[in-house]
Amino acid sequence: MTQEGFITCRGAKIFYEMAGSGETIVFVHGFPLDSRMWEPQMAVLSSQYQALRFDMRGMGQSSNPGGSYTLYEDLHELLQQLNISRASLVGASFGSYASIEFALAYPELVDRLILLCPGGFVPPSDEWQQKLQVMQEQLQKGNLEEALDITLHITLDGFHQQSGRVQSRRQWLSDIYRDIYTRPTVTGMPTWLEPDPRSRLSEVSAPTLIVSGELDHADFLSTAESLVNQIPDVRQIFLKNSAHFPNIDSPQEVNAFIHSFLNGSLGTAK
Repeated sequence: MTQEGFITCRGAKIFYEMAGSGETIVFVHGFPLDSRMWEPQMAVLSSQYQALRFDMRGMGQSSNPGGSYTLYEDLHELLQQLNISRASLVGASFGSYASIEFALAYPELVDRLILLCPGGFVPPSDEWQQKLQVMQEQLQKGNLEEALDITLHITLDGFHQQSGRVQSRRQWLSDIYRDIYTRPTVTGMPTWLEPDPRSRLSEVSAPTLIVSGELDHADFLSTAESLVNQIPDVRQIFLKNSAHFPNIDSPQEVNAFIHSFLNGSLGTAK
């Protein structure tokens, strides 16, 4: 049975969807995406777990009334109101940063961490910034299709791969980005956890799995390597045919990794 709706968290109406029963998995989306990116996981893993996805404040269907806020306190209040005392977090891209931030703020609430192509921990390279700038320029000119092509190329195909390499779920993801790009720009940045999580990775106590796409940009591969070198209890897995969103282009493999890691059959050694 699926439960969905809005919960007011520190003044914002946060959209969530929860399905299944048992151990809780919380899916934390990337930027500028929203909880729709987890459809391939919700459809499968909710048969084995209590699966929860939500839209961060100001993204997807969640509101942002303004004022200061933190992502980790929003999530904490959401879990409290849903009577969830512990959970494992699955974060993608920037959602990995948000997941680690939460795990440092509330370590007693986190069973395990699964981080897909983690981002947000190091400044982007000039190469990555230039590509994003071109994409933004296309949006500003009203060239939505060109902006979507760039976005899907770097997320699904891989930054240095042939455009159109991945067709599975391509139109589905394009429709999500189309909806996001035609909405008002997200405004208002959160207040980040202090001390800075990037200097506290050795304090992450939850067993952690990092899933990297071998075709992802070097920025994210080097970020994953840094996390592997600093988080005490960590394991990394590579998917040779994936780029930045392995949960979308390789959902069967990712779902199997999540299940195996949560039930302890995958192991936790580097």
